[in-house]
Amino acid sequence: MESLQGRVAGVQINRTSGTSGGGVDILIRGVTSVNPNRSNQPLIIVDGIALNNDTFSGEVRPSAGSNSASSSEQFAFSNRAGDINPEDIESFNVLKGAAATALYGVRASNGAIIITTKKGKKGKAKVSLTASTTFRNVNKTPSLQTTYREGFNGLPRTLYDPTSETGFNRVENATSFYNWGPEYSANSATLNDGTIVDLTGDQFYSPYDLFRTGFNSQVNLSISGADEKLDYFFSLGNNNEEGVLPNTDYEKTNFRLNSGYKVTDNFNINTSISYTNSGGKRANGGDKSVMSALSFYSSTFPINDYRNADGSERDYSFGIIDNPRYLMETSSLIDDVNRWVGNATFNWAPKDWITITYAAQVDNYSDKRNRFVGADLDGGSQVGGFILNQNINFTALESNFLVAFNKDWSDKFTTDLTLGHQVSDSKRDYAEARGEGLNVPGINEIGNTTNFFINNSVTQLRNMGVFGELKFGYDDKLFLTLTGRNDWLSTLPKENRSFFYPSASLAYDISDLFGDNNVFTFGKLRASWAEVGKGPGFGDVGQYFIVDGDFPFGGSGGYRRSTQLGDLEIVPERNQSTEFGADLRFAKDRIRLDYAYYQTRVKDQIFTVGTGYSSGLSGITRNAGDFEVFGHELLISASIIQKNDVKWDLILNWSTSEGKVLEIPEDIESIVFADSGIGVTSEIRAGDKMGSLYGYKWTYIDGARYIASDGLPVINFDERVKVGNAFPDFVSSIGSDFKWKGIGFNFLLEYKKGGDLYDSGLRNSIRNGNTLSTLLRDELVVLDGVMDDGSGGYVTNTSEGLIDQNYYRSSTQYNRASEVLIQDASWVKLRNVSLSYEIQSKFISTLNLSKVSITASANNILIWTPFDGFDPEGNQYSAGSNVYGFTGLSVPISESYSLGVNIGF
Repeated sequence: MESLQGRVAGVQINRTSGTSGGGVDILIRGVTSVNPNRSNQPLIIVDGIALNNDTFSGEVRPSAGSNSASSSEQFAFSNRAGDINPEDIESFNVLKGAAATALYGVRASNGAIIITTKKGKKGKAKVSLTASTTFRNVNKTPSLQTTYREGFNGLPRTLYDPTSETGFNRVENATSFYNWGPEYSANSATLNDGTIVDLTGDQFYSPYDLFRTGFNSQVNLSISGADEKLDYFFSLGNNNEEGVLPNTDYEKTNFRLNSGYKVTDNFNINTSISYTNSGGKRANGGDKSVMSALSFYSSTFPINDYRNADGSERDYSFGIIDNPRYLMETSSLIDDVNRWVGNATFNWAPKDWITITYAAQVDNYSDKRNRFVGADLDGGSQVGGFILNQNINFTALESNFLVAFNKDWSDKFTTDLTLGHQVSDSKRDYAEARGEGLNVPGINEIGNTTNFFINNSVTQLRNMGVFGELKFGYDDKLFLTLTGRNDWLSTLPKENRSFFYPSASLAYDISDLFGDNNVFTFGKLRASWAEVGKGPGFGDVGQYFIVDGDFPFGGSGGYRRSTQLGDLEIVPERNQSTEFGADLRFAKDRIRLDYAYYQTRVKDQIFTVGTGYSSGLSGITRNAGDFEVFGHELLISASIIQKNDVKWDLILNWSTSEGKVLEIPEDIESIVFADSGIGVTSEIRAGDKMGSLYGYKWTYIDGARYIASDGLPVINFDERVKVGNAFPDFVSSIGSDFKWKGIGFNFLLEYKKGGDLYDSGLRNSIRNGNTLSTLLRDELVVLDGVMDDGSGGYVTNTSEGLIDQNYYRSSTQYNRASEVLIQDASWVKLRNVSLSYEIQSKFISTLNLSKVSITASANNILIWTPFDGFDPEGNQYSAGSNVYGFTGLSVPISESYSLGVNIGF
């Protein structure tokens, strides 16, 4: 998926986390749902059949002691599209508009990515071997002050002594949690009791020394061939990665066999079977994670000196936070995924004008997870440590039946008709066993716990659709396409389960309007209108009984009604989309311009609306809300040089996507996607753009910051106001592909303008005096703003305010102000640069080799951004979570350098 970054206008593809095996988030034409719990990810179709692309998080938190908003914040789980071996892919196509995806049904309401895998070609058997090695490093980190060491009020609290039993000599009975101590250059300090302590030898240790060089190796072998009857493609691949954080890794092994058999001249069978085993040790993010602890960590202490002589944690904070390295070494989540996908497609053409196709597929995966958190770690301290075992079993059955007719009525008038029937049935069986209260430290066996929590849930979805597509062509210039589909969804009430949606698109070839010339080569104008539906999630209709948290009591179990109610009159969401575009080509197709404008109106949105507890309910899931998404897409490509030995192509992408909330129910103020707990939220209100961020700001008088009598500003907590937006104003990229004989050179440069981020780790670092912004301290400063003039008016501030640790640590004056916490996340990135050489020598043929090429590439190596933090591409929440604008507590994105070889036999 990452290989598509920046290459398709209107498609945003971002790796949400730099953790090994982390997921990739895909947005096609922005967010299309205001439901915080609904994914906006597109449908993935491989060889004509839908493939599951889950990013299922489950529940990975303990019963107490976790402030994470959801499990998707704790770990960046793989999306299942990552099970595809990229070496198996022959081509891809992105379907963006509703008219393009209408035949694929409700699952393609967010767009679709169509993937075609490789097949054998006629001729002798071909063997291909590819291998690559990649090194990864975290190349962008928050700016830290390197002047002041650990301590409080200018005094040290702990002296680092690696020879002592605990590694520390505590010089005061207080925590050494902060970086408000003396300068590193100081030789001594006088404590409050008059004791003089020696500080000689203390120095700055970067906490980012925790990151290491990640290593990845990939090997793929494929064998393919075909004759008059049979074609085959076999591949075997392995991807092995050591993460940028200690004790993290990921490994994936792929197997695929594609085959086709021509039974008769008009009947053939194609089959495919693939197997993937993947998994490893993952680093956690969010609250009480390695990244959270890292944001607090004092640079007085070397982060990789993490164990005492007895093997216990070397804890400089005396129990306030975890030592990040110790957390990484002693706690992890391990997953092991096995996935099988098998399908068969039958094609029969009884006449030259009719084709009948039937395809069936079984998609199954099992995901076994284990998480261990000791009682000596922050995340497990309130429950005495915990062990979590999860088993996720998923099976999807797919059936597609198509009948296609084509008829040329005359030299100018043609028609194509496709009729189809599709059924999909998916079932996820999720079992969870969590044990809390470890009997013996360090033993990862759930029987080693005292309190048990068992949960099992089964989710089953079924969708059936019938559809048709009718194409008219006139004089090979005018093309009209009409589609219609009717779906039946199992998640809707029986009375509303059936719904129909149509589409129409028109294209006109204007090439002949300008005559035969060398300037204007080709032109096509297009317009379309489409409607697509979307149903509720599993269990969103009606009211259910759930296990009561106060049971078992006296040996008896108990159930109660859920406080969530789903409206029994709920109807499907309706996405109505209009698109206009043009495809223009010049100078004998050497210059191509493709432009599109789209607008999508989303009505009858389905999400849960809060209600008063006096009703006995916490929320009602119903149709509510109305919003629209609109944007522009522009692609310009040019063949600069086209000669026998030299080819140079340039491609420019530019796109915008903007969503506006037209209406939400009057009985709710806003829809909250994520809440930081300190006032910064991702939420939308009527009239807002999608991705709006809210928070508290300093008090302002007629646009000028108000300064109180102490010379310091005051945060206005009377209301949360709009302070930013997570989505960019536009995204643009320029790519170059240059080839000269056997040498190839290409690069991709991406520019994202706008988009704001709340950095969750920034406030932690500010309060602890870690950030470069806290270097100014213990000084009187006249801040910009206005102050009271003594008679009810305001004048330019002249009062001095003391900038010290109390100011930075104050939540009423500084560290909860959105002006401090919200940053512009615009960037310019060198996404990729690569150099390849295909060896052209008689020596190659003497070895019976058909191809030998070597490639060196680098990814994400340069970034220019005003954002002070880790790479702003990262998302604090897992791929598919529908939360944007939060970052800082996920494993950061890294740069990478690769060297690979491709050998053909």
